[in-house]
Amino acid sequence: MRDLRSAADTCVMTQREYDRYIVEFPATFAGDGEGVGIVYNLGLGGCKIVTDSSLAVGAMLAIYLKIPEQTFAITIRMATVRWTMQYEFGVEFLGMEELERDRLGQFLQGFDTAAA
Repeated sequence: MRDLRSAADTCVMTQREYDRYIVEFPATFAGDGEGVGIVYNLGLGGCKIVTDSSLAVGAMLAIYLKIPEQTFAITIRMATVRWTMQYEFGVEFLGMEELERDRLGQFLQGFDTAAA
């Protein structure tokens, strides 16, 4: 008889370390791929970007978040693509200067948490 508990354990999704927030603003990215897109789901640990650029899982990028009412983009100096779909991809932020992290955290205050 098959062990159902071990099968169920393999189906459990990994919980995100940070909340995600519903946003909508432009971003550019460069590295193993480059392009422009719209950020729709953002947290301190990563984001979802909708774009017509094709990227592979594992691609390494620098991302420039062009947040409304900010003079300068928030720079994520190192991120990796964790998943892709036809016109969107998700990244995990791996490297960010403390000042940039603080700017991002201040921007995210007051947003509703995303469902996804």
